[in-house]
Amino acid sequence: MAVEEPGNTPVRFSQSVAGFFRERIRPIAPALALLVLSAGLALAVLWRVMPLGVDWEYTFSQIPKIWRDPYQLWLFTNPPWIMALLPHAWLPLRLGNALNFLLHVVVIILAVRAAGGGRMALALTLTSPLFLDLARTNNVDWIPLLGFVIGPLWGLPLLAAKPQALGGAAVVWVADALRRRAWRVFLPLAAVVAASFAWGFWPAHLNIPKDVMWNFAPWPWGLPLGGWLLYRAVRNNDPFLGAASTPFLVPYLAPYSAAGLFGLAAARWPRVAQVVWVALWMYLIVSIRRGG
Repeated sequence: MAVEEPGNTPVRFSQSVAGFFRERIRPIAPALALLVLSAGLALAVLWRVMPLGVDWEYTFSQIPKIWRDPYQLWLFTNPPWIMALLPHAWLPLRLGNALNFLLHVVVIILAVRAAGGGRMALALTLTSPLFLDLARTNNVDWIPLLGFVIGPLWGLPLLAAKPQALGGAAVVWVADALRRRAWRVFLPLAAVVAASFAWGFWPAHLNIPKDVMWNFAPWPWGLPLGGWLLYRAVRNNDPFLGAASTPFLVPYLAPYSAAGLFGLAAARWPRVAQVVWVALWMYLIVSIRRGG
């Protein structure tokens, strides 16, 4: 019987890697190259023409200056681990601004497609007043939306970074994990939360801007509807419906934070999304006319 020599293992491993790239990567290599080229071109264009988002300019681009004590800036209203998800805050201001907006567009497209939406759902989302407000502010709502797309294990820390966006989905995931006793689902979130206390007891320093003109949360009048939607979502293990309950359960929600939810709704409930799209534009037009 022939005996394998240890020295052959690296050769076989390298051959298997080469085979993987030949069989799996080579067929999609042109598409990958086109995707990278398109993303680079889009980033270059946005870098030159994209106006600075107010939230990016005055909050998140300040992370390199405030990361040791982020709550010295009253505009910073997120858990501290969100800073680890924004390495582009260290880039030059306009480049970081462009990359952050590009992430919004890419993640919204991924989320809508993952939810089964087509061109109409994307068109409704990217032309909605909610998305235009997101472009104006350039906040970081791509983070919770990405968390929704990738699922509970790694998605929970991302949803918890901005729970007012899609936090109801996290409740559905948690309830399902508890039913199945799938404790490992909580490990990344527990590790992230434990590490975050390196910044001290940061929840005591969170500033929730409830009494501001851009707070569109129907708090507390939306609680009965939100509670009913969340109950149905948990009972049916439906994270989409859980996400839809979120705006009615939180005391603060800026319009741009609902852009990702609107994209999911446009994919899942297209007729409802069309009605909401028309209503949003009518509200915006009337508000502008009243404001002169």
